[in-house]
Amino acid sequence: MKLHQFDLNLLRAFDALMIERNVTKAAQRVFLSQPAMSHALNRLRQHFNDPLLVRTPQGMLPSARALALHSGIQQALKLLEQQLDEPDIFEPANSQRRFVISTTDYVECVLIPPLISRLKAIAPGVHIEIVILREQIPESELANGEIDLVLGFDEYMAVPKHLMRETWLTEPLSALVREGHPEIGNQLSLEQLVATPHVFHSPLGTHESIIDRFLSTQGLTRQISVNSQSYMSAAAIVSQSDHLLVLPQKVAQMLASHWPLKQVSLPSNMPSYHLNCVWHPVQQSQPGLQWLKQIMQQIVTI
Repeated sequence: MKLHQFDLNLLRAFDALMIERNVTKAAQRVFLSQPAMSHALNRLRQHFNDPLLVRTPQGMLPSARALALHSGIQQALKLLEQQLDEPDIFEPANSQRRFVISTTDYVECVLIPPLISRLKAIAPGVHIEIVILREQIPESELANGEIDLVLGFDEYMAVPKHLMRETWLTEPLSALVREGHPEIGNQLSLEQLVATPHVFHSPLGTHESIIDRFLSTQGLTRQISVNSQSYMSAAAIVSQSDHLLVLPQKVAQMLASHWPLKQVSLPSNMPSYHLNCVWHPVQQSQPGLQWLKQIMQQIVTI
C-alpha cells in the first residue's frame, strides 16, 4: 500500500475503534456520527484486507493484524499531535543549540565578542558558528535552517525582496593612519582623502565601496594601493606605511586601541554604513531565532 493512496483520517478512526471496541463509542470519541464510523471501519477492512474488529458475544474483538498495527499507529498519532499541538519551546538556559551566522569581520570583531559574553551568563550551552558572508545571499541555507541569520552592510548585499530584512545599525565612517604620519593630523580634508594612498578593506572581494560612489558624485576618485579582506591585515599594513584606511567607526576605535594607529575624522557629509540583518520568512516564527535576534539587537544598541 502506498501512503498517498491512504486516507490518514482513517488512522484516528482505527485508534478509537481499538480503544473503545464499540462503533458508537468510537464515533463519539472522535466526534463522528455512528454511520460515518461504520463506513470508516469498512474502508479500513478493505485497505488492510482484514476484518480488524470482529463481532462476538463478548463484543468486538481485534484480529491479530489489528493488534499488530495498533501500537505503531498509536505512536505515530501521538507524535503528530505533539508536533501540531505544542508550539516550539526554546529555553536558553538549557539549550545546546548551534546558531550559524553568515557575516563579515565587522560583526566578528564588534558584535560577536559581547554576544559570547552575554551567552555565557544566560545560555552557556548555546554554540555560535560564524561562516564568512559571500557576495550572494545564501537563500537556500536560510530557508532550510543551515544558516540562521545573515548580517552585513547594505553596500555588500543585494537582498531579495522576499527575504526578511531589518536595519540594526547606522555606523559612521572613520579613518586610520599610522601614529606619526607626516602629513595627516586629526582631521582629514577631502583633498587629503583623494591624494593619500588607501588600503581598501573589501571583505567580499568587491572593488567599489560607498566611499568610491560618494567621491564619484564629486567627480573624484581615490588611490587604492592595496585590497585586503581582513581588518587585521589592513591595520598591519597601515601601521607600517603612510597609507589610509577608511572603515566603520567602532572597528576604527578598536584597532586604534591595539595598534600604533591614529583615528582621524573624515570630511563632513561622508556616507554611513547600514548594518542589516536578513533571515528567511519560513523561519520567522522559530522561537530560537527570535530570541537570538532580540539578544543581538540589544547588544547593537548598547
